[in-house]
Amino acid sequence: MLDELRAELGDVLVTDRATLDALRADKSGQRSGSAPLALVEAREIAHVQAALRWAGAHGVPVVPRGAGTGLAGGAIAASGELVVSTARMTRILRIDAADELAVVEAGVLNGDLNAALAPHGLWYAPDPASRAISTIGGNIATNAGGLMCVKYGVTREAVLGLTVVLADGRVIRTGHRTVKGVTGYDLTALLIGSEGTLGVVVEATLRLRPSNAVASRRSARRFRMSRPRRARRPRSPRPASVPRRSNSWMPRRSRRSANCSGGNSAGAELSC
Repeated sequence: MLDELRAELGDVLVTDRATLDALRADKSGQRSGSAPLALVEAREIAHVQAALRWAGAHGVPVVPRGAGTGLAGGAIAASGELVVSTARMTRILRIDAADELAVVEAGVLNGDLNAALAPHGLWYAPDPASRAISTIGGNIATNAGGLMCVKYGVTREAVLGLTVVLADGRVIRTGHRTVKGVTGYDLTALLIGSEGTLGVVVEATLRLRPSNAVASRRSARRFRMSRPRRARRPRSPRPASVPRRSNSWMPRRSRRSANCSGGNSAGAELSC
């Protein structure tokens, strides 16, 4: 039965016993009773489409899998099941610093994405504890959170759009590439957290945020621009009838001494 699939996928189809045995478990600590039928190590969307078309035609259950770091057992496969892995789809297709978004394949690691975003002054907010070893596709499938979700929300709040392969091999694209997109059904939110039951996520458009240093500089600049400037008090002009005293800077006692040292207009001395 696998010969038909192997003819279409070649080395992408893996039936090695040791490899299949490792697919019986994930980080949840649970383990299935037997190894799955085969593994498809997809490297492009066409591989996922071929696998799902074949499974649909032959009635074979499909288990989507990323890095296998989940704690819910959703990536555990058993006898007679076909595992479709997106762990080798690791390309970062686009980083748009102006629009603060990135387009990535499902196998990109969360930590690797943030390392690639750092030179652009950007970062991806969802930070599950497994971010160094978990994939973006897996984070989306489980709607992963992390400590940052208290301020920035879980994965659902950081995903703008998805590319998904359905059970019959068709590809759909959901969502938008803008911050605001309120028309139509929110299929993106429906697919996030579905753990592969509605389709296999192969590509995602992610919402990014400025890094802490960039955000601090922007906040300081906005504060300076919004702070009102103190108006200068206009100086009142001196009346022409009031002469400027040359010794006005002297202390009072010194001014009296200076005034008493001269004579009056008649030549008589002043008594001080």
